[in-house]
Amino acid sequence: MADPAEQHHDLGLAAICDPADVARHASGEPEFELPDGWAGLPLAVFPIPTDSQRGPAHVNVPLVLMALRGRGRRWYRFGARTVELSTQPGMFELYGRDFQRSGARWLGEPGKTVGVHLSPEMVRTLAPATASFDLRTTHEVFDPKLQWLMQELLEEAERGAPGGALYAQGLSCSLLGRLASHYGAPIEVTPAGQLGRAHRQRIIEHIHDHLGDDLSIVALAREVDLSPHHFAQCFKASMGMTPHRYVLQQRLARARTLLKTTSMPIAEMALALGFSSQSHFTQVFRAHGGITPAVARKT
Repeated sequence: MADPAEQHHDLGLAAICDPADVARHASGEPEFELPDGWAGLPLAVFPIPTDSQRGPAHVNVPLVLMALRGRGRRWYRFGARTVELSTQPGMFELYGRDFQRSGARWLGEPGKTVGVHLSPEMVRTLAPATASFDLRTTHEVFDPKLQWLMQELLEEAERGAPGGALYAQGLSCSLLGRLASHYGAPIEVTPAGQLGRAHRQRIIEHIHDHLGDDLSIVALAREVDLSPHHFAQCFKASMGMTPHRYVLQQRLARARTLLKTTSMPIAEMALALGFSSQSHFTQVFRAHGGITPAVARKT
């Protein structure tokens, strides 16, 4: 089947390396905008073609795509060779930085896919030990852990990032770690150890002194001169939990103390403890304690 006269790159294969970039419909309307101050990997949502052909396409940085909905078939042409592939929700396509094809055709249901371009700048920020990160091009990947990380990162962005930079960067580091260990080209990964006593104490004190701030893994790692990826591994090995979970526990513990010992308004308390809003604070408090802050104050 001949390619259309006007050959162009797919939306999903157009390089999007800046977190401020917005995924758009083919009509130009935005799918969603990353929240202000988004600190995680840059995400974009693209429509999956239903009955369409495309010409040559390539990527210049590693690209991860996960189908959100829609089922169908795809035919990718690489020179004289054509490969038939399926599309279904939860399935990944992983493209290395040298991926290119000479043509493609889609046939199936309307759908959407979420993609993230792993620019060298973003990878160096979150995992500087990976000097030259790349992916092995792999089609039709099903990986429940990778799917959960990608879905949670997307939903966190769609919610407006209520977990702050700490949670978005934690998910992003985990996503990069999963990709590097299971689908990456040979890369250098710093072994995970534990934080030394002095570093551990310094981090604990820093967290307790800044519970109301939008803490991030990048900033915490800087306190002890570690890369964000290595710091996240060392913290979990030392504390038995991720930085995000530890900070959340400390915020909730401080909240219980404040509820018992002060008359601070709950809305003010929520912001003082680093929650994005009173409703977010109430939701998290109830999820971990079974009651709302207002009820806890009365009991």
